[in-house]
Amino acid sequence: MFKRLTTLFSTASRLFIICGLILAVAPKAETQEAGDTFEAHVGHGKVNIVDFRKASGLPLVFRCEYKSFESVPSDGFFGGITRGKMTFSFPRQNNPEMPYDKTASLAARLTQGPALGETVDYQAREIAPNVFEVHWKEPKGGATVIHVEDFNRQQLLTNITSINSVPIPAAFDVLDVDNRLDNPKLFTNGSPVARDDFPFFSFCGAMSQSLASEKVWEDKMHMLVYESPK
Repeated sequence: MFKRLTTLFSTASRLFIICGLILAVAPKAETQEAGDTFEAHVGHGKVNIVDFRKASGLPLVFRCEYKSFESVPSDGFFGGITRGKMTFSFPRQNNPEMPYDKTASLAARLTQGPALGETVDYQAREIAPNVFEVHWKEPKGGATVIHVEDFNRQQLLTNITSINSVPIPAAFDVLDVDNRLDNPKLFTNGSPVARDDFPFFSFCGAMSQSLASEKVWEDKMHMLVYESPK
């Protein structure tokens, strides 16, 4: 009996030592470091230039200037939330300035004409260190915009929808199975959202930040800055 107990104790001791060695050499889970705030990336006199030219084949580059930053209480999901005002500018050329021509190509209509843009209410939510989901509505242009902005990679992706360009009958009701977009009595040509020409755009692009005082947009890219009416 004594010999059996000794054997069991010796085996248990060896297992304990082996487990201890495994724990000692196993890589420890890294603690996720906190990132910078949204304001730290795009505030303090900076502008964020977002560039979708490579992905779209169009001169889609925009100047975003975040005017205000307000931290709001968390709803318990992901990270901190920031809200405020942001003014964006379309890529309207300033050297030389050109009149707007409604019959011109899309590329020309994007880049020619007076300064164009809008001031909107935005919300930014941290979803990972230095990565933010940013969204806003454009009351003048009619678009809804969602960005995922990754300041680690200096890359972003966007989804843009413009349902306001489609006439919606008063009888439409998203919760009524008989009066949704697929009702041929409301939409004789079928759901406008299902059409290939429905205004929904998804692009990836690059970002760069600079001080507004450096005038990268104006002097190096030769674009007009949109300013909201006072």
